[in-house]
Amino acid sequence: VLIEVQSALESKMEEAQNAKQKAFIAENHKTIFRNPESPVAGDPNGDITVVEFFDYNCGYCKRGLTEVQKFIKADKRVRFVFLELPILSKGSEEAALAALAAKRQGKYWEFHQQMLSVKGQANEASAAKVAESIGLDMAKFKADLASDSVKAELGDMKVLAKKMSISGTPHFLVGDQA
Repeated sequence: VLIEVQSALESKMEEAQNAKQKAFIAENHKTIFRNPESPVAGDPNGDITVVEFFDYNCGYCKRGLTEVQKFIKADKRVRFVFLELPILSKGSEEAALAALAAKRQGKYWEFHQQMLSVKGQANEASAAKVAESIGLDMAKFKADLASDSVKAELGDMKVLAKKMSISGTPHFLVGDQA
């Protein structure tokens, strides 16, 4: 009997959490799916938007990259939005800031793919190597990396994830479905 009560309670809590998340997504749809500042791959005007919260040190995110690439290539109507959620280490935070700095030179998607392909720890050193390998202006990259605007952009992504109770990566959103 106790197990049934516990199971029913867990089910009710999960339903409440899902309802809360759907309501938040509906109220913040533009910020989540159509923020002009968000890094995007695929068709920027695509009619299907997929949002991924990820961490450059997440093994599942690294393994999932090839599936994301195939999906973007296969469906020309898809718009893929990437939201940094560096939760695993200090290196994750450094790589996320570097990705947003790369975005300021129009090379986010290139950086993202390379960074998720790096063997070993993603951190400031590996991010700088990736930035150099894709031909970024390194002086501008370093200035952007240290800028308040890049730090604020990452902060906004973290706040959004927290408000949505997202605590793990990868986390995908399509419509109001997580």
